[in-house]
Amino acid sequence: MKIAILTPWSISPDAVGGTERFVMDLAESFTNLNNEVDVYMLSGKSYEKDNIKYINMNLFDSEEIIDEYFLREKFNKFSSKESYKNLSKNIENKVDFSKYDLIQINSQLFLNVCQNKKRIFTIHTNPFEYKLDWGEESFTCMLEIMKEEYMNNNTRFVTPSKYYANEYKELTGINIDFIPHAIDIKRILNNRNKKDILNSMNINNNKKIILLPSRLEPIQKQPMLFMKAFAKLDESIKKQYLVICTGADKQYMQYKEDIENFCKENKIDLIITRFKYMSDAYKIADIVALPSQSESFGYSALESLSLGIMTIMNNIPTFKEVADGSENNYFFNNDIDSLYKVLNENINKTKRIKQPDNWKNKYSIVEFGKRYLSLYY
Repeated sequence: MKIAILTPWSISPDAVGGTERFVMDLAESFTNLNNEVDVYMLSGKSYEKDNIKYINMNLFDSEEIIDEYFLREKFNKFSSKESYKNLSKNIENKVDFSKYDLIQINSQLFLNVCQNKKRIFTIHTNPFEYKLDWGEESFTCMLEIMKEEYMNNNTRFVTPSKYYANEYKELTGINIDFIPHAIDIKRILNNRNKKDILNSMNINNNKKIILLPSRLEPIQKQPMLFMKAFAKLDESIKKQYLVICTGADKQYMQYKEDIENFCKENKIDLIITRFKYMSDAYKIADIVALPSQSESFGYSALESLSLGIMTIMNNIPTFKEVADGSENNYFFNNDIDSLYKVLNENINKTKRIKQPDNWKNKYSIVEFGKRYLSLYY
């Protein structure tokens, strides 16, 4: 079978974003099931990896990386049905979809694309995040289009979270399937020596590492909440640790200075960087901290727990779903004092722990593609 995967964001071989990593894992799972897979992106460089073609559809005749800010301006914040139709027409003018048996789509912005083909939409953006990115008006418009497209017998909707599957069902009155994201553990394993990685980054080998693998975005991801909680720790504890933030994406660098200044004032050793390979980041991490107040799934939690790393998470539904049945997970209640308490009581429990087989099997890459294909075949 020939499958096309559509994603709005550029996917490089070393992609770190959750949606991008999902696409790579799903494409791999489809390929392992003897399907031919092409991945189409709105921007970025085209390449081939593991028999999967990643193709810039050249929608805007550029290899420049397209982000949500660009799309908002180009399509009027997607506040009208016309915006969705215009984007779909542009995509269909660039790509010949007639040769594909199935289209898997990774954005609600693409709701009108390929209406005559078998389609599976994976909803990576929960209501809170959608409104944050595109606004209330766009969210209301998008829900109406979801209801319309659901009447098309070719269309299925999937979320990676039971919680948000139920929330979207309540909002739309339509059926939403639940398929958890899977993970190819090989993608985040690393044979490099930890000391070599630290030396290459000019990091003191005597420091323990707390990794924040999320973007610097302040409202959803909340990196400053972590910094304020960590700042309350005793000086003798703080000086043992280095905090590394990986989310140094261009559109969020405006928040970098505030975080750096706060950490300097509170004697927190900090590095804000972007790893070429997240496997390096996880290799050196003693603790992973995820202070997000909202996640549609929680890829970083899945990755960190899969490696057995001590993982501190906000007490949100999706993180609780991912962590259910795992070891080495610690939760706080979305405030500074609660996170400080968790840190203060558990910060020295940095030994990695092997996860139970039952938990690992829930996120098997082998079964991943099968679950998607079972919606049709």
